[in-house]
Amino acid sequence: MRTGLFRTALLMGLVGSLLSVGCATSRGVVAAPKVESVNPESGPAVKLVRVTDARKFEVAPPQPSTPSLKNGEINDAAITSRAIARKRNTYGKALGDILLQEGDTVAELTSDALKKGLRGGGLRVLEEGDAGYAEATPLEAEIEKLWMWFSPGFWAIHLEFDSLVHVKGAIAPFDDGESFKGYMRVGAQASTEKQWMKTLQQGLDDLQANVARALRGEPTPPVQEPPTTP
Repeated sequence: MRTGLFRTALLMGLVGSLLSVGCATSRGVVAAPKVESVNPESGPAVKLVRVTDARKFEVAPPQPSTPSLKNGEINDAAITSRAIARKRNTYGKALGDILLQEGDTVAELTSDALKKGLRGGGLRVLEEGDAGYAEATPLEAEIEKLWMWFSPGFWAIHLEFDSLVHVKGAIAPFDDGESFKGYMRVGAQASTEKQWMKTLQQGLDDLQANVARALRGEPTPPVQEPPTTP
């Protein structure tokens, strides 16, 4: 009986490995998730004038949470500006990478998430052409971290998202700068495009929610690991 259970478990592990490695050596390209938000009816007016991608890439980092690229294109801003993840096999070996599709960038994705969080915290984020835009308080943001990676496991794998964004401007609480973190760990049977997109979406949701909570003076809840999904 135990032998049968062991064989079943082994088979499941091998199937998961094969699924996670499918096309894993090649570069994957995904569409950026849509992050939409509306301004509150009242509140201080701000404008997000600059979002800088300051992430540091390495050719062969010892930790999968450090951004890297399969072909070592770490100094090509046209590539790094779109890079969001690195694929790995079940032994943790780095394989292909994942980029946003051409026309999308991590800076724009982060900008949309920040705007949603700022609006959720009671600030009116104005765009060029909006009434009062010239007088709105300018904010600048720097992306210190935003990356996803694959953590192998026997029964299931995990895809992780981690981000850290620093915001500064002449309005509380940004006078001296404020950092916001977004984190998500998603359990899955295979690292499919659907699971990468789900992890990215939920990670951005966590980032914007933490911005809104901070502005409302609410504590950040502890990280909750979602159940494994197919």
